[in-house]
Amino acid sequence: MDDEEPVVPKSWLQKQLTVEEVEAEYRQEGVPFGGMYEQWVALKSQMIDGDEIWEFSSSAASWDHLAGRAGLALVRNGNAIDCIVTIIN
Repeated sequence: MDDEEPVVPKSWLQKQLTVEEVEAEYRQEGVPFGGMYEQWVALKSQMIDGDEIWEFSSSAASWDHLAGRAGLALVRNGNAIDCIVTIIN
């Protein structure tokens, strides 16, 4: 069994989005993710049939303790395999 920490815990996954929804919602200055565009392209390039994109956010307690993070995760077979962190505190 793999004891490695997940990229993003399943409990953090909030909402599934399509690539089109992500590119519309996370647009900055006419470009998906603005200055983080290359990270988005790298994440998308890993996608295979059946993969999903999910918005994620760490627990409320992590935000209260100034250790929160949120962003988008690439999910394969129910597990996040990579992510883009868009907000931290």
